[in-house]
Amino acid sequence: HFILLYLLHQTAQNVTINHRQRKQQQLQQSIFPLLTQVTSFKLMITRNNEQNTSKMSQRQDMRQLEQESAYAKALLRSLQFSGVKFLRYFTVDLYNNVRCKVKPVDELLRQPNICLNHQLSVAEVCYGGLPYFADVMTPGTGLNARNVLTIQPDLSSFRNLPYAPKSALIMGNLLNQYTGKQSPLCTRSLLQRVVEDAKEKHNIGFAVGVELEFCLMSSPNNDFADRSVFANSTSLNEQEEFLVDLYDQLKQQYIEIETIHSESGPGQLEVVLKYSKDPVALADSVVLAQETIRAVAKKYALRALFLPKYDMMQAGNGMHVHMSIFDSTTGQPIMSNNSNNDNGGAADLSAKGASFVEGLLQHLPGLMGLTIPTVNSFRRVGPGCWTGSQVGWALEDKESAVRVCSDLATQEWNHVEVKLVDASCNIYLALAGLLSSGLDGVVQELTLRPSLLDDDKNADSSIPSLLPENVMEALDSLETDDHLMKLMSPTMSQAYLAVRRRDAEASFSSGSTLQDEVKAAYHRS
Repeated sequence: HFILLYLLHQTAQNVTINHRQRKQQQLQQSIFPLLTQVTSFKLMITRNNEQNTSKMSQRQDMRQLEQESAYAKALLRSLQFSGVKFLRYFTVDLYNNVRCKVKPVDELLRQPNICLNHQLSVAEVCYGGLPYFADVMTPGTGLNARNVLTIQPDLSSFRNLPYAPKSALIMGNLLNQYTGKQSPLCTRSLLQRVVEDAKEKHNIGFAVGVELEFCLMSSPNNDFADRSVFANSTSLNEQEEFLVDLYDQLKQQYIEIETIHSESGPGQLEVVLKYSKDPVALADSVVLAQETIRAVAKKYALRALFLPKYDMMQAGNGMHVHMSIFDSTTGQPIMSNNSNNDNGGAADLSAKGASFVEGLLQHLPGLMGLTIPTVNSFRRVGPGCWTGSQVGWALEDKESAVRVCSDLATQEWNHVEVKLVDASCNIYLALAGLLSSGLDGVVQELTLRPSLLDDDKNADSSIPSLLPENVMEALDSLETDDHLMKLMSPTMSQAYLAVRRRDAEASFSSGSTLQDEVKAAYHRS
């Protein structure tokens, strides 16, 4: 532009005033081609810049792929050196079946561009269209045998397996084979989204702990490893070798254990996983702890049963979930008012803590379709069964379905326990439902109803509603819960409801007894 102005100026000085207009016209005619050339030159420079940017981006992508390949090669060579031959890609279907495939470490190292992604796939129907006990497609799920889902490994979940020393393991999410997007049937990525949304949209983080209860049996005919009662030393003494081995193997997998004790039933033990501010990692630990418990039990000629009810005269096996919330920016807990009032009550919970509990209560009937989803699950529920029988909450009452608990050191009412959870559920889906329901209460700023132990209940809340009496009622409640249906997506909810209902109907129509269920669980373990 400066050049053009200069030319115009110079030309104007060299012509007379009488000829200025004619000369300007001639100049414009002469400059137009020059202006066109300058514009073309600018466009050429722009295209070159865009090409250079694209090439730079491609080079950066190539460097990243090369770096990832180098990391993968280093990991695989370390495994090879330590004698590990197989890498297991671990996933969990909607009905808590582990679905995994293996890639030999040598095969991965032979590939020209070493990458742990895009290695394995599993038929989509396996994650939502098959019951937990057989690979038979269930009608009405909306799924068929045509599509497959690829397994995207999560390197942060990598573990060596002490009970299978020639194998290592990595947890995976499920991707659509064509689009590369997360599959709506992937419960692990669903839980990740719940956690991320709470942090990004509401500045809330979740802390979660889980209690794993199971029975040790030597045969399917009620031959338990021992006969004991709650918190007795008999099981600890007689099963010490098993417990030490189990503890060491869990520790080798970075699964932190807070407490171990005997439970109320024969041969029954409880392993408490340490509270974690990473719910997805905690869910991974639950899955891997169950695998490890079963494997170590077999080493001692025993079977570990997580079946919710194994004897109608004994306490069942639960998988109680403890939850609290914290400020995701500061990391400070926000469940309670930091009060240690001896009387206890809703006033000791923060406004968000109280709303979180109320959110759980409002969605509890539907949640039961996710957390205790089998016919056997409901054999464990009822008055006197340590699970609760009403939709309500109480402070430190182990007969309440939702129990607000205090910290032993500070006496603050700082977390809530939901007892209506067992090991027949998919832990990722159950946690997604529980945490999302509590968060829904916080977002809506719900007011917590009076405690079941509160004598000052008003007339409208003096008679708490009863819990669903069986799995079919729980599934109906789930289907009518708009929040939970939206959380699951149409694809997941259609498949889940179809399979769970079909399983329940088959159980009712076959007339299977509790002993039949025990034998089936024993052989599957």
